[in-house]
Amino acid sequence: MTSFFNSLMSELIKLKRQPMLLVHLFTPLAVIGIFLAYYAYVPFSSVSKVEGYFQVIALAFPTMIGIVCAIAAEQEAAAGQYQQLLTQPSRLTPLASKLILLLLLGFGSTLLATIGFGAGFLYMLNQSPYSLGFYMEAACIIFGSCIFLYALHFFISLRFGKGASIGLGILESLTASLLLTGLGDYNWIYIPCAWGARMITIWIQYGASPGIPAALLLLRPGMLYCIVGTAAIMVLLGSWFRRWEGRKSFD
Repeated sequence: MTSFFNSLMSELIKLKRQPMLLVHLFTPLAVIGIFLAYYAYVPFSSVSKVEGYFQVIALAFPTMIGIVCAIAAEQEAAAGQYQQLLTQPSRLTPLASKLILLLLLGFGSTLLATIGFGAGFLYMLNQSPYSLGFYMEAACIIFGSCIFLYALHFFISLRFGKGASIGLGILESLTASLLLTGLGDYNWIYIPCAWGARMITIWIQYGASPGIPAALLLLRPGMLYCIVGTAAIMVLLGSWFRRWEGRKSFD
């Protein structure tokens, strides 16, 4: 346990030399400002505005995860071709600390994006139909459904490089946007990049409607696939990383 905390503290120190913290701070602030300015003039209903905002956040998540995982992996490559990850007595300790730091930053950024928007929508525009607790719950739903993508993109970044991770993230965001249409009504539960956008949409629609939408019938199996899939990819990532010897320069 001591080695894990030492490794985590080392990761925190590395943040001073990375743009990671700035990305997680200024990106949500910029998005909040853009949407609040836009929503101050458009005539849509308040519920539709909230739903649209959260859908955009969820759809952008795969691309952002691809970028931050690529930054994290490239930092390790530049620091000595992954030696700080590969030379520890326990291979899983540096991997766990790196992933946990990425998850903490991601969760903090998600909270900022949701609660910051909620506060502005509630107190500045006076349009929010929900309390701040609703926005905190939304942050947990969006972030929890995207943990799978962190493990996937960290593996892609380590094995194939930053270009593959970022490119895959963009493709996932496009795919998730398509699966928000009728194309994904019965298929989204099998596609991890669609979990966040679909779950938050169903959750908002269920809360706003007195009836139960048909898509809600897939919410429970979707959550089950998300939980089982996330646990499985974490185990697979750890198993692969214990045998990994670093990426060659020509990979």
